[in-house]
Amino acid sequence: MVKVFVFILFFSLVSYVMSSGYKPAPLDLSHVKLTPNQNQLVEKLAENGHNVWGNQPFYSCYLPCDPQDILNKRNPRLVPYNLLDERTKKTNRDSVNNAVRTLIGYGYNIEPPDQESSESLFLCVITRKWYFEFEAVTTGEMRVGWARPNVCSDVELGSDELAYVFNGNRAQRWHIGNEPFGRQWQSGDVVGCMIDLTEMNIMFTLNGEMLISDSGSEMAFKDIEIGDGFIPVCTLGLSQVARINLGQNVSSLRYFAICGLQEGFEPFAINMKRDITMWFSKSLPQYVPVPTDHNHIEVFKQYLCHLV
Repeated sequence: MVKVFVFILFFSLVSYVMSSGYKPAPLDLSHVKLTPNQNQLVEKLAENGHNVWGNQPFYSCYLPCDPQDILNKRNPRLVPYNLLDERTKKTNRDSVNNAVRTLIGYGYNIEPPDQESSESLFLCVITRKWYFEFEAVTTGEMRVGWARPNVCSDVELGSDELAYVFNGNRAQRWHIGNEPFGRQWQSGDVVGCMIDLTEMNIMFTLNGEMLISDSGSEMAFKDIEIGDGFIPVCTLGLSQVARINLGQNVSSLRYFAICGLQEGFEPFAINMKRDITMWFSKSLPQYVPVPTDHNHIEVFKQYLCHLV
């Protein structure tokens, strides 16, 4: 009886026939290879899937199998996608990869709709003069300006070499640190952000008036290098509100005719016919164990009792 059972089990495994008679027959995808554009799509879908999961009610995102977070009911994967460990990213990618390859296996074509939309995903400027506006609805901690396409969302904007920004709350310019620049903004003020890739400089205006440094220079940053080009960027502190206008509708720019048009600048989004692709990242707290021998931090427990 034992030998017969082993034989039947072996036969079932080889033929993939279940006891119910069901025989799984997945599509053969061995011939399907993804293009670079399709691999980029896989990465974007994997990131979006992570964000969909993170947007669910808290209880559905908490995994009891994470022993380090049982007490606090805090899932270590509830962080921006770029901060996930590579093992988790690979799990997300593999799932999406199989779905995309299956669609192609069934004969579907997955390509950018057209050249314009393909370029808009990675649009950055490398020549000429460009302009966009930023309205400070509130007056708190915010920064706006230009950055390299590979600027990191988890790095303070302007603290490294990738961004050139203006902070109107503190009247500072930021690039690998900060220096006094311009003047403070008020609620409703509009910052004009201009980059000249012919003269290699960046300038800012406030309500149509050029901002200047303590030395009297209108150049917020000069002798910049083109490199991979530049994109508009901004960052907002907690509870701050602002509006960014990239100039898709030129007439909606409030001060372009005064300080941009006459100097030969162009609205950043002047040639875009479709909705502008925007990237948004929200910084979240990171929880890490505190060493017991830390020089400046002491860890202790506090218990609260409720008497009935």
